[in-house]
Amino acid sequence: MKEILTNKKKLIAILIGAMTLTAIVICSAFYVYSFSKTAPREQVMFSQQEEPALTDFGTTTPSDFPADIPLEKGAKIEQSFSFNSETQKQSTIVFLSSKTVKENYAFYTDFFQKQGLTIPTTNTYESAGISAFYVTRDATDISITVSQVPTTTLSQVSISVLKK
Repeated sequence: MKEILTNKKKLIAILIGAMTLTAIVICSAFYVYSFSKTAPREQVMFSQQEEPALTDFGTTTPSDFPADIPLEKGAKIEQSFSFNSETQKQSTIVFLSSKTVKENYAFYTDFFQKQGLTIPTTNTYESAGISAFYVTRDATDISITVSQVPTTTLSQVSISVLKK
């Protein structure tokens, strides 16, 4: 019972972190978009270089997404975007996979471990319906969340790469 509660706490922490990061990206993009539409250019307090930029790539891979992170061959990309500021750059891709949650989780943890990276157990959550982990490589945080798509045999894979 204690192990189940610990796993649920890990999942909640990972999901809260992922949702917080997503909310920050969306709010920042909305703020920049609405501010640029309502304020005359001469009243903008930030230089063009300081403004965060959100680029929506729709159903194609972001141009700045790391080429060495494998995606399932023939995977249907549902969404992708890139968020850039002066100090950070985030690229996210979400795709449907014909593999199960367990198969995708095993594939990506194995991929990063083969690169010599250790994935601390505090950075992981694994269950039948949703699994997630994050790993740090150089100055880059990589977060992977895999969830079961209800009433299908598909899973949804979300990969976010944050370069600091």
